[in-house]
Amino acid sequence: MHMKRVLIASDDAHTRAWTRSALDALDVMMTESTGSELAAHVAADEIDLVVIDAGRDPEPLVQLVERAMNGGFETRIFLLVEAAALANLRMPTRTGADFLVRGASSEELAARARALLWPGEEAGSQELLRIDQLTINLATYQAYIDGTPIDFTYLEYALFAFLVTHPNRAYSREVLLRRVWGSDYYGGSRTVDVHIRRVRSKVGPELGKRLETVRNVGYLWNG
Repeated sequence: MHMKRVLIASDDAHTRAWTRSALDALDVMMTESTGSELAAHVAADEIDLVVIDAGRDPEPLVQLVERAMNGGFETRIFLLVEAAALANLRMPTRTGADFLVRGASSEELAARARALLWPGEEAGSQELLRIDQLTINLATYQAYIDGTPIDFTYLEYALFAFLVTHPNRAYSREVLLRRVWGSDYYGGSRTVDVHIRRVRSKVGPELGKRLETVRNVGYLWNG
């Protein structure tokens, strides 16, 4: 589990700023790109959603992203298009996608992007993980002990949920930083230790002892 990553691709600085402002309330990690850098960004990073300023001819940019998708990682595509593009608009078939005609509201952009990033509002049974008195809701980013919510920060929750959903495997601090904090994080790896201590204190001694330190390696969840 990681914070959702959104790439905003446009050659127009105003469009990039408008899109960033529209998506600001979604609690996602945003980066920006020009059209010429689009493929390189998609290929290099695990991007959850790429918002493309596609103008009148989206097809070449859609093909560019589809070819650049990194190792099977599902990058969803959101197209900002001119009305003139609608007659021949082809939506991607390899991944989830949507489009918005230029001139629509920022609220509509945010709502459609939210639907692509978090499809469905309800948590299905496969999104509820129960371990003894612990319940983790993978759809709403919440965790409970005996029905009482745990007061996690986002990164505390993300770190805990990642380890719990990948049990009995040790992860180094560097891997945890990449998988939870993302490749744009440049702080030291000891921040993982700080977050582990906070998680242990919040889940209590019984669950905390299952969050094991593996000497000279990192951490694992003993499932």
